[in-house]
Amino acid sequence: MSTLFWLSFAALAYAFAGYPVLVRVAAAVWGKRILRDEGVVPRISVLLSVYNEEPVIRQKIENFLALDYPEDRIELIVISDGCTDQTEEIVRSFAITRVRLFIQEERGGKTLALNRGAAEATGEILVFTDANSMFRPASIRKLVAPFADATVGLVSGRSIYVDSEGNETLGGVYRRYEEWIKEGESRLFSIVGADGAIYALRRDVFEPLKPEFINDLLHPIQVVSKGLKAVSEPLALVVEACEDDGDAELKRQTRIMAQSWHVCLRHLGGIIRDGQYGYAWQMASHKILRWITLPMLGALGLSAFFNLFNFFPTLSFVSLFWLVSFAWLGSKGKDGIARVAWVFFVLHWAALIGLYKLIIGETFVKWEPRTN
Repeated sequence: MSTLFWLSFAALAYAFAGYPVLVRVAAAVWGKRILRDEGVVPRISVLLSVYNEEPVIRQKIENFLALDYPEDRIELIVISDGCTDQTEEIVRSFAITRVRLFIQEERGGKTLALNRGAAEATGEILVFTDANSMFRPASIRKLVAPFADATVGLVSGRSIYVDSEGNETLGGVYRRYEEWIKEGESRLFSIVGADGAIYALRRDVFEPLKPEFINDLLHPIQVVSKGLKAVSEPLALVVEACEDDGDAELKRQTRIMAQSWHVCLRHLGGIIRDGQYGYAWQMASHKILRWITLPMLGALGLSAFFNLFNFFPTLSFVSLFWLVSFAWLGSKGKDGIARVAWVFFVLHWAALIGLYKLIIGETFVKWEPRTN
């Protein structure tokens, strides 16, 4: 039990502390700075796949129209994935040429809709976003600035989650931690995953994806395979209301994680065969190892229980007890640290359910919009 304790302790410590520090140190020693130029204004096509987004689609289009970017250099392509509400009618009410609507009569899922949008796009840069994610006015300028660097193929922005009063949630602390890691990855090899609510891709890098793949995880892999870099731009922001319904968020995260496991397990071998060892290390450390956090916590707790009265096992057991307690309180609607612990549990529980769904052959192609 002592060996199990130290192995699980070391794995968790590496995943959440060791790897981030290693990435930042390596980036400081060997990393390269990314050239940025906000004076560069390439033609942009913003791609938006929608399904029954009537509550937010008008606000999203108005948000697009208010962006600080030359009007003749940007377009919004909305792809309706078989909407059955008033979404399409609302889009048509904006009778301007730079808001274009395309319709998939039968639902084919987000990825196929984005494939259609990319085929119709006129921009040299494709920007991917979600209907309920609102750009800050300068976001597009910030997002495309790193494309002044010829080695950059993809640029990811950052989502800010706010509560009903517009205040950033405590989950933002964790996201700032994630962004700190991504800044190191950007300078070293490449970021492992893009923020699906705001990222940009060179159009000549885009390849149509299979419907079961999640675009914001596979696109960075495609960029790396072409000898380019995927980088993070933390000043390119979108604002999104947080999800209050625990069951709905668990279902959403399960879908995302099943698709994510599929991408990683399908492509990790190819990344290694291509000699992208650094990127493979990042993917295994930042993604796969994190996704098995709950089994590692379980092993840590079990082995700590059988090694009580030793300092580190006892401290670990007590810490786990409080983590579970806070998560339980968070599930009952408590705010603050309890809410963060609950979200942590939901995300990592979804990772396990997603893996199980993939193993039994269940795939996720279609999606439902958030209801908050």
